[in-house]
This record gives sequence, C-alpha cells and structure tokens, in this order.
Amino acid sequence: MPASAAFTSWLHTLPPDFYDQLAHALSLHGMACAELLSRPHDELPHQITALTTLDAAQVAQLNAIGSHAQLLQALAENPRRLYDLLLVGGLVLDTSLAVPVLAYVRSQMGIDNAQLATLKQYCLELSGTFLGALEQQLPAEPSVSLHRLRVEAAFAQYVAANPPAAPPVATLRFTDPQLQMMRLALLLVHSLPEAGEQPFVRAVAAIGPLQPAALEPMIARLGQLQPAEALPLTLPELVQLYQAMQVCGMAFVSEVLGTLGLEDALPAPTAETPTGSRRQAVGEMVSGFTQWVQQTFPDEPALHAARQQVLALADAL
Repeated sequence: MPASAAFTSWLHTLPPDFYDQLAHALSLHGMACAELLSRPHDELPHQITALTTLDAAQVAQLNAIGSHAQLLQALAENPRRLYDLLLVGGLVLDTSLAVPVLAYVRSQMGIDNAQLATLKQYCLELSGTFLGALEQQLPAEPSVSLHRLRVEAAFAQYVAANPPAAPPVATLRFTDPQLQMMRLALLLVHSLPEAGEQPFVRAVAAIGPLQPAALEPMIARLGQLQPAEALPLTLPELVQLYQAMQVCGMAFVSEVLGTLGLEDALPAPTAETPTGSRRQAVGEMVSGFTQWVQQTFPDEPALHAARQQVLALADAL
C-alpha cells in the first residue's frame, strides 16, 4: 500500500544518516524474523504470518536494504511491512528462538556475551523508538494498536508454553586439562549403559540429569568450547556437571573405566601435578571441582539433593 502524502512528507524529515543509525537493529530484527519463519512445523510462525502476512521472501527482501534511499523506498511502498519486521523481530529477540541468531552475531562480530547483551538492548531500544514514531504516522485504519496487541498476544502464548531458560548462576573458564576432564566425565557417564547390568550402572542410569539424552546438549557445548572460554551455567547445568564429575571419580575405584576402554582417555599429568599418576591427576581435578561447587553453593537445595543421589551410589559399588 503506497504511503500517503503526509507520510511521504514525514519520511523526508528523517535525517540522512538514519539508515546508518538503524542498520544494526534492522539486521538483527531481520535475522530474528527469518529464524522464526524457518520453523514451518511450529505454530507461532503460522500465527504471525496470518496476522502480518510476513513470509520468508518478504523478510529476505527487507533484509537486503542497504542504504538510506532503499530504506525510504521500502517505507514509502509498504510501511506496515517494515513495521511488522521490527515488531516481530523485537518480540523474537526476547524468546529462546533468538539463541541461534545471537550466537551467530556473537561469532561473526567477535564479541563477548556482555557486549552482545549491550548490542541487543541498543537495537531493541532503537527499534522501539522507531516503531512508536511509525505508529503515529500510519493510517488509523486498520488499527495499528489493535494489530500490535494481537501480535504480542501470540508471542505471550508462546512464551507461556515455552518459558525462557533459567539465568546462569556461574561462569566458568577451564584450562585445557580441566576441559578434557569435563569432556571425559560426560563421555564416561554417557557410555555407562554400555557397561552392562552392574548395580552401579543401573543406579547411575536412574538419575535423570545423567541419562544419555540429558547429557548430549552439554557434551555438544563442551565439544565446541575452547580452553579459557567463558562457559555460563544455569543451576541445573552446574548440578549435572557436578554429578557427572562425582560419578567419574567413583568410577576410578571400580573396574568401570577398564570395562568401557576409557583408561587411556585419562588426561596426562600436568605441571600442576608433576609427580602424580594419571588417576591421581584426574582425582585432584574431580575433587577440586566438586569441592568448589559445594563451597560456592553450600545452601542450595538442588545441589544438596544431587549430592545425596551421588552418595547413594556408593552402596552400589
């Protein structure tokens, strides 16, 4: 729908560098919209397409805007389409749907999590201000306010059914031997079902966070993690690593490592433990990590319950 004369006049009041100001927000919101529409099996994309008529082709076209002149042209030709891109993109950015988008931006720009959070907040504030200005200029019919409420209601339903992940309670940075140890502990626990029907194996398999499917996301994260890179952990993730390390330490006093063929996978002693054997070096890393967790979260009920579960495994060895 072409813009009215009044709207066209308003467009010419935008400063010549307005696209430069909006570029990051436009790009981030566009990627968020594209991520949403790339999930054809989910209900939310269908709801949003029905409410806004946005589709992948339109989003790709808007994402190709690369200058102030192109931005003005897009607004002149169909201002509601760009309005919907910014509205929907901003709502996506406040859901778990944005995780792959933000991870991509972080990697491409070479920034850390704090800088990423600052960039996201800046883009949301800028787009929010521009959306408010657009709402004042768009025709009253059909109602922009009612349209926005319907779109926001669709996202509210999605968030209620898919609550955001818990915030991190700790951010860890592992040395290379520590990272190897964490990977080994998870690999060991993941492989335990292959060790047979020993009481210890069955007891470990009964612990929900240590079941193979539950371990795989953390195994994937640690597989991509570099030494000294920040690893934010939620409480359930920290408890999972704590229990995995405890089980790994208990396996050292049994024949489980040999049964699984993981004896040679133990990290070699480092300069920190020059006189120790492999088992001694690993034992020190296991105890160091688990003691740090216990001392850092001494009153955490979830950790206390996890510790009791692991202690109960001793009876099965």
